[in-house]
Amino acid sequence: MRAQIVLIILVILNSAVSQIEDQETTTVIPTTDLPPPVTLTANRLPVEVHRKIYSYTKNAKAFKNMTFEETMAFMNDLDAWEAPREIRERVPYYLAGYDYDRRPVWMVEVGKIDFRGLIEQGENTIANLEKYLLQSEINVIKSLQAADTPGDEIREALYIYDMEDFTMKQISHLPTVAAAVRFGKKYSDLTVQFVGSIVIINSNYATKLAADIARPAVGRLMEKVEVYGTGRATWLPKLLKLFPMDVLPSWYGGNKNFKPLLLYG
Repeated sequence: MRAQIVLIILVILNSAVSQIEDQETTTVIPTTDLPPPVTLTANRLPVEVHRKIYSYTKNAKAFKNMTFEETMAFMNDLDAWEAPREIRERVPYYLAGYDYDRRPVWMVEVGKIDFRGLIEQGENTIANLEKYLLQSEINVIKSLQAADTPGDEIREALYIYDMEDFTMKQISHLPTVAAAVRFGKKYSDLTVQFVGSIVIINSNYATKLAADIARPAVGRLMEKVEVYGTGRATWLPKLLKLFPMDVLPSWYGGNKNFKPLLLYG
């Protein structure tokens, strides 16, 4: 019976994804569909950061019609904006450090985030969540620019997503799935440019279903994902091989005195 229920849910969700995809076109997304700006803070970000951001956004459909100056203004606004406290507390993420090749390592305990609870609050919260997630991508690009040296530019970041406690509650809610698919289709061609790899740990059945639903929306990004199950023995050797111990918390096999370089949320 449980398998039949899951199958029915998947059929419904995949049908919804298909409808969303059918509504998408290959044309550039108008800038009016981007998160609304706030009061402009002139020259908030250094020009070097703006150049780095623009090197990615100029190839992304959501920003393709924007000039360098327009992108600067938009990103200054986005960087100055502070998300509502509830979103920051519910969706934390942090820069753990840099790997052996000076690539930034970002960590998110995805399984503990109640995205559905935020989506259920309505359109205003959804719009703020979208802006917060886009702001997180700009923070990643800032961490890339910080690692650049003359003649040696760092173009990719690494991610660790911990899916512990992720449940069917998140993917059995159609509006949550629809929002995730929309975000993915809107910004994945930006994200894929600076993602080196995403290591997913503590993956469970719900994680697998979520990945299957996300695959059509995020496209090539899935090619950079490595998935490991719930047994610590399955993912710990991989983390210790990929990352220096000083960028891993003790619960991921790293140093007991670990402190993130930057914490958002």
